[in-house]
Amino acid sequence: MIRKINKLIVQSPLHKTALKLHANKIYRSWSKENSRILGHKTIYSISPYKTGTTFLASCFDYEISRHEPIHHASVKKIGQDFDGYFVRRLNSLNLKLEASGFWSAYIDQLAAHPIGKELTYICVLRKPCSWATSVVNHWYQVKKYGQHYFWTNELYWKKIVGVDLANFFEYSEEEKLEVVSKLIKFYMSFTEKTAKLENVHYVWIKDLQNFVPTLEQLMEEEAKLEKSEKNTGLLRQYTYENNEIDESYMDLVNSLVKNQVKS
Repeated sequence: MIRKINKLIVQSPLHKTALKLHANKIYRSWSKENSRILGHKTIYSISPYKTGTTFLASCFDYEISRHEPIHHASVKKIGQDFDGYFVRRLNSLNLKLEASGFWSAYIDQLAAHPIGKELTYICVLRKPCSWATSVVNHWYQVKKYGQHYFWTNELYWKKIVGVDLANFFEYSEEEKLEVVSKLIKFYMSFTEKTAKLENVHYVWIKDLQNFVPTLEQLMEEEAKLEKSEKNTGLLRQYTYENNEIDESYMDLVNSLVKNQVKS
């Protein structure tokens, strides 16, 4: 019954108001700002949406590992007061692992933050053309579901990345290419910025399962792969391919890994 009610709200004009009220409630309920970690030193998977983060988070118990926790409230509030909000959120959730795509927009802040710069991060690698293809096709599925307020489109893709994905499939071919170009520019910039973080584990999306034993050691927890999930897109209405861009990405990744080894 609760699931049905939630679905009706998501598909109604009340969706935006409900999200706003929920975000404000969460923000007010949190403890006062702290300047130190009170519990777990959370490991963050910082890659953008559509990079296998659902699988990573679901490999461990929900009590210590989450995929996009308090999602709307976080995306809405994090840019308003990053330093204060980051510590409050970390302590309130008290997780060992978090995988949330919105962190990809805040690499500079994480690298500069007195606590953030000491934490461990995971950067999931995926070729840009495959990633952009997955991103735009995801929105086709969102629209089919009937979600009334595309808040991630408004607060992340439009505001931060600079693209409007809600009506992608109504665009002309030229407009679609412009959107994809902006997506890839953001993606390459994000990947390059990860060099500012001291403790980063780079892992290709196809190797995520092989990375789990390393993650078990970092977290000091045992994974439960039988409970893991994957948010795999079922529909592909658009495909983008550009070997030159993918090769440029490979060169960037190789340089990041080499520099990491040297340091």
